[in-house]
Amino acid sequence: MSYTMEDFRRDYVKEHLHKLTLQERLEGLSSDEVLKTLSLDEVLKALPADAIEEFIRRRKHDVPSRKGKKKK
Repeated sequence: MSYTMEDFRRDYVKEHLHKLTLQERLEGLSSDEVLKTLSLDEVLKALPADAIEEFIRRRKHDVPSRKGKKKK
């Protein structure tokens, strides 16, 4: 198997990636793509507790309650 130009490019980027800023590394990635690489625990640990609590409060307020609804 020969060493291709694509192989060289990949190796070069891997070797020099640490020189890029965080913003440069993340260019071209959506927030969804970044979040998919993290576990729920990692995401929650990165957020302040009050932000998590506020999200839960808003979520509870926005989700309609099923209480009182009858099945047909």
